[in-house]
Amino acid sequence: MKKTCAACEGVIEKKSKQWAVQKYCSVKCRKIDNRKKKSRQTRLDQKRSNLRQNDEMLYLVRQCRNAGTVQILQGHTLDSFIKTMNLVKDRPAGKVHLCHIAPVKGEGFIGLFHYLNLFYGGAHQNFKFRNAYIAGGLLIKSEELLGEWCVDEVMSNNDILIKIEEYLGDIISEYIQCSPVRKSKKVQVALKILSLDNSLVFDDLLQSGYASLLERWSALSNQSCSFVPECRESKYLAYMDSVSRFISVDMKRSKSLEKLRLIMYVGYMALSRVEESRTYNKYFYVKYEYLMVAKYGQAMLKDPHDWRAFKDVLYDAAFEALQGGMPNMKKLKRVVMSYLDFPERAYFVGRNI
Repeated sequence: MKKTCAACEGVIEKKSKQWAVQKYCSVKCRKIDNRKKKSRQTRLDQKRSNLRQNDEMLYLVRQCRNAGTVQILQGHTLDSFIKTMNLVKDRPAGKVHLCHIAPVKGEGFIGLFHYLNLFYGGAHQNFKFRNAYIAGGLLIKSEELLGEWCVDEVMSNNDILIKIEEYLGDIISEYIQCSPVRKSKKVQVALKILSLDNSLVFDDLLQSGYASLLERWSALSNQSCSFVPECRESKYLAYMDSVSRFISVDMKRSKSLEKLRLIMYVGYMALSRVEESRTYNKYFYVKYEYLMVAKYGQAMLKDPHDWRAFKDVLYDAAFEALQGGMPNMKKLKRVVMSYLDFPERAYFVGRNI
């Protein structure tokens, strides 16, 4: 029987009576392994201390506070929790909101905070549709809500995080081990503000946006604000990505969603040719050029001044589909094509919208 060293995986020679319980081949290996364990534990401890100041966790706390319960996390596994938190972290460019399919405050139910119940949609469409519920998503009925998992406005962020961890069991501990948990860049700005005005509450400051905090600090300190906002791209790619994500998970509607995505691709080509529409996404064609249909390659708006109405048609259709509905594809195609012209349209036998 051979034994291998826990540090270097070399063979541990049987030289003493302690061989049966020996883990390392030498004192040096024991020290190296202990340092690694200590370093690993230090990193985990740092991640845990970052939880209450991490952007994704702050967003999660805000969602629980808004719903009034941590039971919006019902049914999560480690994999689904990671996917949900990554969705929060990877917020796309444009004026978009993380929207619910089954709304947070529905009639007799509460929509869950789960990646299968969330998508990125335009701020305008989110306000327009409000708490409308069509179908699908994930929810919990109001009669299933338990008092022990309720949260309220007066609870601190830390207390809500403790309740979240109790509800999810080992998921938070496992999440910390396999995911980065970084402290929000808003923390340093919030601390600067508190040093100038101690009447404010740290947790409340962290609920504000980074730009808003910088402006507040600039006003209090009479120093210029150095924040340079990122170049704002169109929300078009956010809609395309959301539709694409549900194509892979909603098998009943995948073919209809694929048709919608093709229509939106053609719409993007037309809108991107109207500078005033500001329809631009750096990686749009990198991700979706494979959808190109040659006979629609020269798509242009008949009247460039119609770009607002045309874009609303596409955004509304995408938002409705993501909320669990599905616009009539034939009717949508007719409406979209009524806006378009193809000046160099070539005959092509291939995929049709």
